[in-house]
Parts: sequence; structure tokens; C-alpha cells
Amino acid sequence: MLSVLADHGLLPRWLRPAVGEDDTVAIPRTWSAVWIERLLWVFMISFAFDYRASDTRTGGAGIDQMLFLLAWAGSTGCIFLLGWRFLLVRPIAWFILLWGGFLAYMIGNAVLQGVPFDRWFRMVLPLIFLFTGIMNAHIAGCAGIRPSRIVAPVFAAACINVIWRIIHGFLFKEVTLETVRIEVQSPSGNWLAAWIGCALLLRSRFHWSLLVAISVLFIGVFITVTRSLLFPVFASALASGICFLLAVRWRQFEWMDLVKRLLPVAIACVAGLGLLGLAAVFQPRMIERWNERLFHLADDRNLTADISYLTRKAEADSIAKILADEPHHFINGMGIGASYNWDAAYMPEIFLVFPEDSELGVDVWTIGHSTWSYALFSGGIIALAGYSALIIGTLVTSIRSARANASHPGPDQWLAFLPFIATCCVLSETLTSNPFNERLAGMTFGMMLGMLQAFFIRASWIHRSITS
Repeated sequence: MLSVLADHGLLPRWLRPAVGEDDTVAIPRTWSAVWIERLLWVFMISFAFDYRASDTRTGGAGIDQMLFLLAWAGSTGCIFLLGWRFLLVRPIAWFILLWGGFLAYMIGNAVLQGVPFDRWFRMVLPLIFLFTGIMNAHIAGCAGIRPSRIVAPVFAAACINVIWRIIHGFLFKEVTLETVRIEVQSPSGNWLAAWIGCALLLRSRFHWSLLVAISVLFIGVFITVTRSLLFPVFASALASGICFLLAVRWRQFEWMDLVKRLLPVAIACVAGLGLLGLAAVFQPRMIERWNERLFHLADDRNLTADISYLTRKAEADSIAKILADEPHHFINGMGIGASYNWDAAYMPEIFLVFPEDSELGVDVWTIGHSTWSYALFSGGIIALAGYSALIIGTLVTSIRSARANASHPGPDQWLAFLPFIATCCVLSETLTSNPFNERLAGMTFGMMLGMLQAFFIRASWIHRSITS
């Protein structure tokens, strides 16, 4: 339908379906580019069907997850063999060095402090996946693969995982619409929120994938009844607005473009309200659960505070006390995968919600609720510095890559802002959750950072293409 309207000139230019637009800046592709691109798909799809184990404390990897791991390792190994000579190309080479050194520190710190292998290995895996994401996307950019083709498998894996988590939860975890919660929550929600904001405000033309992303994201948000998933949505809107202002300053857009781009946002909001009305009719219990989560979760349980806040406070206070017992651990932490307990002072209230025989908050060794408190516990101030360098570096490098190409923007220019927006979405969740605690999340963040190398490669060819 959209293509028919576009053929008759009845849609604004930016709303016309995008086709495979050619870039005026010609970037040579290496002979290995076609294989690297195919391997990127294997790499991302390898954990697109990953899921949250029912019991992280005791559950081992199943045969399916072993196959995922083999596909991840095989694709990464082949990409490395095809493009190892590109690893020293700057500026992303600095991030490969930074995160490689950080991984060596976290593993060495855990080993020296006696953390059992099975614990620290499982907890460090997402960080290893992040490293491979940076490396693989970096090699792809150096091989001449366009940013849009690097992002495509990330988009596919994100959409698949959101839907798969929901299907897996209902089929294999025996959850229902009345009980479903984080069992079906996907780590790809915050990235989809970033992609949607970026596509709405910064993409030159409409593409059908925007409708897919919006549908997938808000189905996931609604079903999981998770308030923290709203944070990336707001962060995406704010970060996309900042990027649009920068694009206006660099003369990529005009102020009137903002009015045109806010029209589909308004349409989406109206459609969302309509769907909410339908949900109230056909699934009133789901609406009640959202009402409880947003406004009445403390009152109906006679709690002094929201249960989510209480569990996070119990964890943070316990971590602070453990480190204070031996203050030198504020420097290097206790090692990733080390055990801690929740502060006993909060347990009476917490047990008003959870059963007392659940062993909640006892001998916890999995990654904690907050990125920053667990970073301090596992790696001390050194780990805090590592995460901060990664996040700030990605924000700055994303804007630098967009600016480097602003004089002659190509059809993929909007994607130069995507890592900035995606990092803001991740940052919005770091206080209440740990976005780096899942394998697919690590791969996705790494791919966003590594993909920026493609823009720096393109910027280096702008002058040659214009003068030739």
C-alpha cells in the first residue's frame, strides 16, 4: 500500500519506503567481505534463540545452548581468520585493546581471589561476547561492509529474541498472562527502543522494518509488565532529539523536518491508546497488573517501599558492608562470580511478598540488579572505571563518526547516531538492572561500537570520491 502511494507521489519524501540506495562515496570491499557479512549473520543469530534459565544457580547449559555457543565460536573464529590484519585500525582498535585488557583483569582478579571456575566463567561470558561483537563488527567495517548491512543481523536477532522469549515462556515455563514477568523479558528491548527513536527522527525515509520494531517492542513491554522497560523508551526519545539537533546544526536537516517526523509519532500514540483500550476489554487482568506495578505495589502489600526498590537496596547495602569489612576491596572488588547475601534488615518486608523458604538473597553469585553496585563488588573502582570508559567512549565516538561524515552524508548516515542512542538506553537501565548480564545483550552492544569503524573508513574516502 505504501509503495503504491509513493509511486503516485502521495507520501512525503522521507515517508516513502526505502530501497537499496547507493552511496556516492565508493568504499572498496575486500575479497573476504561477502564471507564476513554471512558470518555476521551466523554470529548474531547464534544466540537469537537464547533464553533465561529457570534457575541460574543450578541450571547448566543444555544441548541447545551448547549449539548456540558452537555457532558463536565458529563464526567469530572464521571472522578473525579472515580479518585479523584489520584489528589495529583505529579508532575502534583502542576499544578492542581496552575491553580485552578489562576482560583479562576481571578473569585474573576472580581466579586470584578463589572464585570457582563455573561461577566466574558464566558471569564473564556476556563480557566476552561484548568483546567479540566489537571485534567482528570492526573487521566488517574495515572490509568495506556498509553500516546498514552490519546492523541488519542485529535487528533480526533482536526481533527474534523478543518474540522467542515470550513463546518459550508460555510453552516451556508454564507462565500465563496472569503470572508472566521477567521470565520472558528479552535483553533486546532497550536496543529496539533505540533503533525506533533513531529511525523515526533521523532516517531519511520510511521503511517497513519500523512497523515491525514498534510492534515487537511494545508487545514485549506490555506482556512482561516491567516498568524498567519504559526507561529506554524515554531515553531513546531524548537521545534521538539531541542527535536531531546536532544534525540540524550540521545542515543535514531543517527545523521543519521535525514537524514531519513527529506526525508518525502522534499516529503511533493514538494507535497505542486504541490498542490499550482493546486490551482493557479482552485482557482486563493485564491492565490491573500494570496499575499495580505503576501505582499500588507498595500499598497493597503493607510495604514501606516498592518491592523492587527494597530488593535492590538490600543488595546494595550488603555489598557496601562486605567491601567495608576489608576496605582494600574497594579497589579490586571480590571477583566476578563471588558470593554475597542481601542485607537481613530488609528481609522481613521482602518475605511479605516472596515465600520465606525461597532462599531469596542467600549465597547470591549471579550478576546483581545494578550495573554499578555489582561492578564495584566484582571489580572495585577499576571495574567502575572500565564500564565508564566503555560507555562514555561509545557516546563520544558515535558523535565523532556522525560529524566526520556530515559534510557528505550517505544513506546510512542515520546509523552513525544509533550507538549513541543505544548507549543512552542502556545507561537508563543501569541503576535498576544490569543490561550487560546476558549474552545477546553483550553481542549487541559490541556490534554497535564496532560498527562505527565503518563510518570512519567512509570518512577517509570522502575526499577521494568527491575529487575523482
